[in-house]
Amino acid sequence: MASVREVQRADGIAYEARWRDNGKYRQRTFTVKREAERFAYRIENELADGQSTDALVKNAKRFREVADAMLDASKKLKPKTRRGLEDALKLHIHPTFGDRRINTITSLDVEAWLADLEVKVSAKTKEPLSASTRRGIVIALSKVFRYALKHRLINANPCAVIDKPTARREEPIFLTPAEVAAIMQHVGEREPVYALVVRFAAYSGVRPGELEALRIRDINFMHRHVEVRRQAQFAPGEGWSYITPKSQAGRRDVPLSASLLLALREHIAAHPYRADPDALLWPGRRKGGHGDHRAPLSYDAPFRHESVYRSYVQPAMIAAGIEPVVWYAFRHYFASACAAAGYSIHDVAKWMGHSNIQLTYSTYMHLFVGTHDMDRLDALSATPPVQAIPLRGVGGMW
Repeated sequence: MASVREVQRADGIAYEARWRDNGKYRQRTFTVKREAERFAYRIENELADGQSTDALVKNAKRFREVADAMLDASKKLKPKTRRGLEDALKLHIHPTFGDRRINTITSLDVEAWLADLEVKVSAKTKEPLSASTRRGIVIALSKVFRYALKHRLINANPCAVIDKPTARREEPIFLTPAEVAAIMQHVGEREPVYALVVRFAAYSGVRPGELEALRIRDINFMHRHVEVRRQAQFAPGEGWSYITPKSQAGRRDVPLSASLLLALREHIAAHPYRADPDALLWPGRRKGGHGDHRAPLSYDAPFRHESVYRSYVQPAMIAAGIEPVVWYAFRHYFASACAAAGYSIHDVAKWMGHSNIQLTYSTYMHLFVGTHDMDRLDALSATPPVQAIPLRGVGGMW
């Protein structure tokens, strides 16, 4: 039950709405009695419906407190996702909303903040934030409000009516078989094992993090496929972690060609830890040295595709006269090669680990231009119609 009482203040008379929620007495003060009575009536309705009144308390939780609680509750977040959320909150959200009471933030506040975000310059690149970056920041903000709404700290999510930035979709660049062969050749002249890594990436389509996490046991020679079961993620100050793929569809078996399996068999035969099925498949490089005097490769050091790209793949592209493209182009190449070989888009979606085949369609459908023999329809139309056979017997029964 909520009540309103008149109280004497130094600056005049005030009206105090008081109620009890979850064993705690709460109050809110108004200068106009009618407003206090309306508020008390609203409180009674909320309590009658079994709702929390936290969102109506003037000294509600601050945005930063709710964001911290949301992160603490998100135990299943992968390290990279958590770091993205933490960075978005620290760099772009908390400076504006961190110390605000979360129930005082309106959609107009969010719109004004988003307008400022559109002209904000990245401290790292010195360029305006991209649409995809801004979209991710807005999603992080909305995630905090959804958590607050779930726990009835607010009555509505102010992000619900905000139009999120639309990320411009980059068209994938497809390498040709000759270009992939040229890259492999130039990489192999400097480091043969990394030429095999490039070949594996181009002819299996695995994601970079999945490539980094491969172990000897994942190459199944009996069934002629690679078993993708984990991905690697690196965090500065935290080191490497090996976690499950980004989705359930990411756990998959990708068939490998006979020639690639033969090359992998030779690679594993020369592996210093070939007797250990849990040993990492690819070698990394220890720190130290520079240029041609760098430290040698080591299977005790984690393989990092960024380092291999920077030191071997990108220079190989330049040497081969190929406009440098990102490592992910090898994954795109796999899709194009499968399409050229006549495999179905459904198989490719499964092998690439797409949880939503719509992604495969939207990105690669133009590659799968099949030919269909429509003469079968003419043959069908030329077939004499089937004659019905009359039933015999009593009541139409034989």
